[in-house]
Amino acid sequence: MNPLTLTERLVAEDSVSARPNRSVCERIAEAVEPLGGVVRWVPKPGDPGHVNVLVRFGPDRPGGLALAGHADTVPWDDSMRATTSPERSGGKLYGRGTCDMKGAIAAMVCAAAGTERARLKKPLWLAFTFEEEIGCHGAKHLAEVAPLGVERCIIGEPTGLRPVTLHKGYVIAEARFAGTPCHSSDPDAGASAVHAAARAVDAVLARGLQWREDVPATPLVPPYPTVNVGLISGGTARNVVPEAARFTIEMRPLPGSDPSAMLDQLEADVVAAAATVSGVTPTFVRKELDRPFGADPHGPLVAWLREKTSSDVASVPFYTEAAFFQMMGAEVCVCGPGEIAQAHRVDEWVAMDALGAAEVLYREAIEEFCT
Repeated sequence: MNPLTLTERLVAEDSVSARPNRSVCERIAEAVEPLGGVVRWVPKPGDPGHVNVLVRFGPDRPGGLALAGHADTVPWDDSMRATTSPERSGGKLYGRGTCDMKGAIAAMVCAAAGTERARLKKPLWLAFTFEEEIGCHGAKHLAEVAPLGVERCIIGEPTGLRPVTLHKGYVIAEARFAGTPCHSSDPDAGASAVHAAARAVDAVLARGLQWREDVPATPLVPPYPTVNVGLISGGTARNVVPEAARFTIEMRPLPGSDPSAMLDQLEADVVAAAATVSGVTPTFVRKELDRPFGADPHGPLVAWLREKTSSDVASVPFYTEAAFFQMMGAEVCVCGPGEIAQAHRVDEWVAMDALGAAEVLYREAIEEFCT
């Protein structure tokens, strides 16, 4: 078994987030069961096609190391090079999930296969989740119903095998406005939900600019929390004062901040802005609150990865499942093959030698923290 051929086998299974990921997890189970791994399935409630697959080697007790990642991918179509038909060319492996992150999963499985498993004094866990790309739903479910009691965790998102200890959170809210419709020839007879929404958008973006200026410098890019209004809708016709409107707020808070308190500020801004339009009632709905990730750059796992990779700690601009494994009590670091710029593309790829380097690194981590 080697990480290149196993990556190809996993890429051949279509596991776009909207579709079941069980088939790719079954390929993982087929690879680990002959090695003596104990496989546990943790399905999504009411949907057995979406599963977390957990594999344990070594003693059944707390502690040890988890190698973790997600088995789903972003969508693809037949016009792309990144499909479920992997292709080798020029030292690169093309295909959907090669970089994000079936290549890392394959390297983790092969690292377990290459370990003297009889020497494991602490448990080694492989933990692969569903629906990361649309909200980290598998990791959230795992933290809630089947948390792993491990001391350390490496998440194999693409970082160029640099140890990543910082990334922003991911927060979603929706502002809704209810007004009174009337004919546009006499707008004072109604109350425009769209006008209230427009003023609220300005207030939300102004708050984002304030946060941008109030925070100290950070190594993140950009080095401040971001606020985006990416979806807005309202009204029914051009000659009707609109009865309803809504917009979606996406916020990426910094590590060390309080996302809930930041949402409190945004809600107050929305309510105050809506109050300037008489007769409009606002509602503020909190939809996702995924907290930022920050790890101790001097912790045992991070220090070991810094030494082994000859790299200092880094940050990434994208979200990962790291905070949820932290919630389970583990020291967490994100470190995987490939670069995020190679993922989510029409020609997604990973360097073939990066898969081999990841396998070696993960195998050495198992030896360090489990034997």
